[in-house]
Amino acid sequence: MELERRTPRFRTVFSVTAGDCHHAADTEDPTVPGYGEHLPFHSILQRCGVAWRSYLVELLPADLGVIVPRVNADFLAEIHLGRMEIAVAVSGIGTTSFTLICEVTQEGTLAARVTVVLVNFDYRSRSAVPLSREQRTALEAASGS
Repeated sequence: MELERRTPRFRTVFSVTAGDCHHAADTEDPTVPGYGEHLPFHSILQRCGVAWRSYLVELLPADLGVIVPRVNADFLAEIHLGRMEIAVAVSGIGTTSFTLICEVTQEGTLAARVTVVLVNFDYRSRSAVPLSREQRTALEAASGS
């Protein structure tokens, strides 16, 4: 696993219920097959978003405005009803951006690996801004570099 080379600093646990496995798309779009009793991909991505945002709140002392210009996801196994875990780690740091990896597991099986690039963003000026020294130091400490 990718995270085996890094020490994840944050883990989030979610409970998947039957209600999580059914969405309006099941009935609104006749071309969409029923999901059955597993979590659809967009719900996995949404939970990864919750996990990485929680990670950043713990990791970075100041509020961080970010935008997400890139998400890459590999779905490796279905997530069924029950407990799922998301481990988050820093995998890269640039001038204005950084990359996080979220690994989603259930019962010890890697079900998804989601890589997200986050850009430090000033919403007033509507532009990317360099990471502060404090932000860079925290990210570097978390990445082990």
